[in-house]
Amino acid sequence: MAELVGLGADALSIRRARIAIESLVVAVLGGAVLVGLPILTGWSVPWWAVVGLVIVNTVVSLWWATIDFHRWRWRLTDELLEVRRGVIVRKTSLVPRSRIQNVTTTVGPLQSRFGVVTMTVHTAGTRTPNVAIQDLDAGHAEAIRRQLGLI
Repeated sequence: MAELVGLGADALSIRRARIAIESLVVAVLGGAVLVGLPILTGWSVPWWAVVGLVIVNTVVSLWWATIDFHRWRWRLTDELLEVRRGVIVRKTSLVPRSRIQNVTTTVGPLQSRFGVVTMTVHTAGTRTPNVAIQDLDAGHAEAIRRQLGLI
């Protein structure tokens, strides 16, 4: 039986890049609050509170993304595709190979930079019609498509 495989190191790198972008957006919005709130309402917010919130948000997000990355596992056997994920609530998706209709891949700008894709397995006649593996190495996605005979 095939062994459960985790996501590649690039998956963690892209997740960290997304968090950096999100933290930058939160910092800009925090700056807007610091400047705009006193103008609009006369109230002021201490600058250190906004900086502290941005730092706490970034640290917690990085910690969460790292745990989430380590919890993602998948394998393809002769009978099924198994995907396991989840930090607090663990979710296992078992897709019989006989039910797999199509496999699609999508690539965003950051994913393209890191060489990863989001692979979605489309099924017929099951309770979970689609199973997606986000930030999967592009080589693994192509190998899965070849093994399923969908290329």
